Amino acid sequence: MINRSNDSIYLKGGLQVRTGLEQLIEGCILSEDVTSRSRDPIMKKDTILNQEMIGVLNAFLIKEAAVKPYLSSGEPFQPGYSIQSRQQSPQESFSDCTSDFRKNAELFHLAFLSWQSGAAVDLPKIREIVLPLAERYKEEPGELLKIPSAFSSQAYVAQHSLAVSMLSAFIANQLGFPQGEVNQIALAGALSDCGMAKMTPAVLQKKLALTDREFAEIKQHSIAGYKMIKEISTIKEGVKVGVLQHHERLDGSGYPLGVKGEQLHPYGKIVAAADTFMAMICPRPYRSPLSPFKVIEEMKQDSFGKFDLSTVDVISKMLARLLRGSHVKLSDGTIGEVIFTDPQHPVRPIIRTNGKEMVQLEKRLDLYIEEIL
Repeated sequence: MINRSNDSIYLKGGLQVRTGLEQLIEGCILSEDVTSRSRDPIMKKDTILNQEMIGVLNAFLIKEAAVKPYLSSGEPFQPGYSIQSRQQSPQESFSDCTSDFRKNAELFHLAFLSWQSGAAVDLPKIREIVLPLAERYKEEPGELLKIPSAFSSQAYVAQHSLAVSMLSAFIANQLGFPQGEVNQIALAGALSDCGMAKMTPAVLQKKLALTDREFAEIKQHSIAGYKMIKEISTIKEGVKVGVLQHHERLDGSGYPLGVKGEQLHPYGKIVAAADTFMAMICPRPYRSPLSPFKVIEEMKQDSFGKFDLSTVDVISKMLARLLRGSHVKLSDGTIGEVIFTDPQHPVRPIIRTNGKEMVQLEKRLDLYIEEIL
């Protein structure tokens, strides 16, 4: 069903909002390419708008644009509604995690560009970008699932690295690591892909499947990253090993060295799980983000023996806590409320649909939770 109000179109189901250009605000996310007379888009889908970009659209005489029903900050988008202009409670006056993530990812991207130019890793600067943000996410685990909404089509490596850092720190905290080590694990996550700066730029920017030769090059980024930080005396050895081992697997099927079992450092095990989970739930140039509930099931079942189970269980339990009493959308589009969560099957609870039907996801393996509403 479509409602029209103030020249805006709201597509029920949360798909998109088509609105006049005068009602766009900073943080709007394009849900379609914006085109003019030429074939090439003026701005691409998933671009996060700022005032300068809105000015560009005006210059091209664009009359309207389709945007997502939420802002990059996670706030719902209401045309003509400025977040800054409303009366805020003391809790709301603080910048939310998603907005801070986006800003810090931009800073991290600048650091990555400097590495590509041959600059050394500036550890104090990385700590400044990463650690305060990791402290925020430690207190707000639900915000971890909003990280994908902060991704843009540019600077994927920086965004992914910061996402891995946030989840790694959360996992470490939940596993009882002391704060000093939580910080070190956050740094290991952030620096895990620093070696990508030494890869061929054309390979990094490629949107199609990599050739065997290109993939072989990419598999060397862990070694390249280790070499970039191995002589920095202020980086703990565990961080260096974690960077080297974040693509290794318990069964020896990982890379670059194929080490396994007890040869793997605890930091590497944590970053490995965080890296895989975030890579799957965040958008990529060649695919849409996947359901975190589906991803964690695959990590526990299809990848059994590859990841440290205690680490994967932290993510699973986090998702289960967020599900309790929540309204969710299933993979077939059904909307319902979670009424019971079985500890043995934390991401397959019993759902009461809006039509009052009971769905036991434990028995409906053809379905899974798409998102929390």
